[in-house]
Amino acid sequence: MSWPKPTIIDAIKAPKPLHAGRWLCFFIILALITSVILALIWSDKNYFSQWAFWFSIVFISIAIGSIAISVRLYLYGLAQEKYEIWQHEQKHIEQNWQEWAMQSLIILDSFYVLPNQLDLNDIWENNESFTSRINKSLAFDSTFDLSKNIENLFFSMRDMLLLLPTKDPINVTVYSLPESYGLIEKDINDAYRSAKITQPYVFSHHIIADVDIDKLMELIDSSKSSIELIIINNTASSEGAFLCSFLLIDKVYYQDLAINIGKSEVLRPMITSDMPLGVQQMVEMQSKIHQVKQLFLANLDNNQRLNIIKQLAEQKISLELICQLENYVGNQQKASYWLTLALACDITTKTKQNNLIAVMQQNRWLLSVVTALNGE
Repeated sequence: MSWPKPTIIDAIKAPKPLHAGRWLCFFIILALITSVILALIWSDKNYFSQWAFWFSIVFISIAIGSIAISVRLYLYGLAQEKYEIWQHEQKHIEQNWQEWAMQSLIILDSFYVLPNQLDLNDIWENNESFTSRINKSLAFDSTFDLSKNIENLFFSMRDMLLLLPTKDPINVTVYSLPESYGLIEKDINDAYRSAKITQPYVFSHHIIADVDIDKLMELIDSSKSSIELIIINNTASSEGAFLCSFLLIDKVYYQDLAINIGKSEVLRPMITSDMPLGVQQMVEMQSKIHQVKQLFLANLDNNQRLNIIKQLAEQKISLELICQLENYVGNQQKASYWLTLALACDITTKTKQNNLIAVMQQNRWLLSVVTALNGE
């Protein structure tokens, strides 16, 4: 669906400029008409030799012409004012449209667990053991302990949470794919207490059948500031298992807190069935895409992969790293956007370089720009 530009109805054109040549012709014709009329009604037939006749022609022509010019200048000024007001509104609408596209969430921290214990350096250094595609979906074995990994998740984010206001509640939201859904609230509560996190928390648990990045959109568009801990539970899947999590905060609230602890920033995602149009709109509206150096891909076939690389090249975006997710974590069928985002955030924190996520899901492109922040 891309980002439809607001439609401007009743467009106003710029007023036509005043032409000196036309007005000169108008005065000449006006003087001739005036002289003919005066000649017909003049009582003395020797009017050509009378100064009053010529004075009357000049006076009447100037008077009528001045009125005509005054009316024309008034109408021109009125049209110009309407046009300038319309231009200002047009500029304001386009500015708001761009600001809307540039809205984002700050990722304070991220966490992920994979069956093959992937290390970040395996991606960044392009480890030879991962250069060939893993032609299967990876699953956790019987030794995997969900409770223990959830505890590790909270301990990994504990230091970051301690830097946030203690009175602000943490919204802990778990999204589980159907095969991974189960009673997890007790594990969350035990891990939260064990990590000795001081903030209160509000828990919710939802089933998702696919990527479902509407939550990100809702958080970006929400007028209410909050601290969000999103956990994606895909641990029981046989189609690319993983566990990942994000500690998120909206940018306005982050700036109000005047803290410098953010690790990365994810701009408003693009969802589109027309990839070239989507990339073009992102280039026009999300200036940070011009600094993208890394491309993370998931669920793309060879043609789709080549097409997006070509599209970025046409937009003069030069890439230093192209990561095909399946090469490192096996085939991903569901919720691969979230895992790709977790890996991209990790790489961004390490390299301080912007990256672009491109995922194909249900015949739609999901495109996200992840940018680096100065926080450590």
